[in-house]
Amino acid sequence: MSKFEEIFIKEKMRFAIVLFVGLILGFSQCNSSDSKSDDKLSLDQFLVEIGKEKLTMVDFYTTWCGPCKQMAPFIEEIKMENKDVVNVLKVDAEDQMDIASKYNITGYPTLIFFKNGVVVHESLGGRSKEDLLALINRFK
Repeated sequence: MSKFEEIFIKEKMRFAIVLFVGLILGFSQCNSSDSKSDDKLSLDQFLVEIGKEKLTMVDFYTTWCGPCKQMAPFIEEIKMENKDVVNVLKVDAEDQMDIASKYNITGYPTLIFFKNGVVVHESLGGRSKEDLLALINRFK
């Protein structure tokens, strides 16, 4: 076997491994049942979620909104790090207009905090992670 053939076979094997690992990781992310941010909730499901006694923070965003994109990583961090304190939902306001229109969402990002189905706070515009954590602590 020539040196060229050996290198070709090794590169082909590396590609196959990377492809396999990528498929496995992609499949596991698609089947994650813990992520509500990627799940499209119906209006009825949404009302059930915000009706719970635990504080719920809803991020109304759009895919083209700059501040929404800036906030997305730490909203996800808050969701993962504070599950016992706050339920975090993300609603694409253009994709789920039935929910957005119910709350008269006209600017993005809009954050609405609910407790027992009642709005306890509403915020328009970008916020820092620290600001959001302070709001969560205030209304929990």
